[in-house]
Amino acid sequence: MNQRLEGDGKKRPVRTAIGRTVAKVPALRRWQIRRTLKFIDKSRAKGRKLPEGLQDAARFLDRVPKQKRAEVFEEAILANQELPNMGREYRRAAARQRKSGQSDARYRPGAPPGAIKQARRKAR
Repeated sequence: MNQRLEGDGKKRPVRTAIGRTVAKVPALRRWQIRRTLKFIDKSRAKGRKLPEGLQDAARFLDRVPKQKRAEVFEEAILANQELPNMGREYRRAAARQRKSGQSDARYRPGAPPGAIKQARRKAR
């Protein structure tokens, strides 16, 4: 098992290099984007959980019309390549924010828990 863990560290630079090459060539990049979108759709249809990075991408793509998903995803990938690496503090803060329900826009600040549900019931 230790060999397996050590081998994974050696493969990471190779995978990164291949990924960068795929991202640079437009035809390969579009192929990878279509493949990723298909994976997201199939995983959701089967009720499977997506990896953390893809969960964010899927949440982002849910707000986009289905016809434009590939185009918007490609723009996001290209924009992400141009940005410098985020610091560890920012990555950790973003992960904490995702895990906590505080950033969810469904709840208005100042409303007591359950007040929105009660208002909906009264509206019916």
